[in-house]
Amino acid sequence: MTMPHADPEVRRAYGREWIRENAAKARDAMRRWRARHREEDRANKRDYYARNRERTKAAVAAYRLANPEILRVVRRLRRAREVMAPGAYSTAQWLDLVRLYDGRCGYCGVAATLEPDHRIPLSRGGSNWIENLIPSCRPCNTRKGTATEDEFRARLQREGRIVRPTIER
Repeated sequence: MTMPHADPEVRRAYGREWIRENAAKARDAMRRWRARHREEDRANKRDYYARNRERTKAAVAAYRLANPEILRVVRRLRRAREVMAPGAYSTAQWLDLVRLYDGRCGYCGVAATLEPDHRIPLSRGGSNWIENLIPSCRPCNTRKGTATEDEFRARLQREGRIVRPTIER
């Protein structure tokens, strides 16, 4: 088989154009290559990072600033893996849950930055499935500690605080 073009620049342009027109095929091919050449792929990534350290750090920092919800989900999933809790959820599921609660805390109803709170805490055997999560503001999540959702709601009511009703899914 002959190359479509002898000139390397023309060949690169041809390759870029093919990838643009066949994005799904190109992604699948790269996925297969990475699976078969895991160590070579890791070495390439290490080399790229070494050559582009500052640019890579800046890109990661910009992504983290632009996507705080995703970062919170990633941190929570990591914590669940560390304690070997069963279950996992996607960022899309989390964002759907936040929309279901209208971007408000599931306990006090305040519109604030929300973080996943486990209805039954991981420390008490709760799972990390989306069904065990409720969006919570940091003050409520911190105050709740290792209490279950029902225990925390009862405590808020005893303190005379306004408690948002539970939303059924």
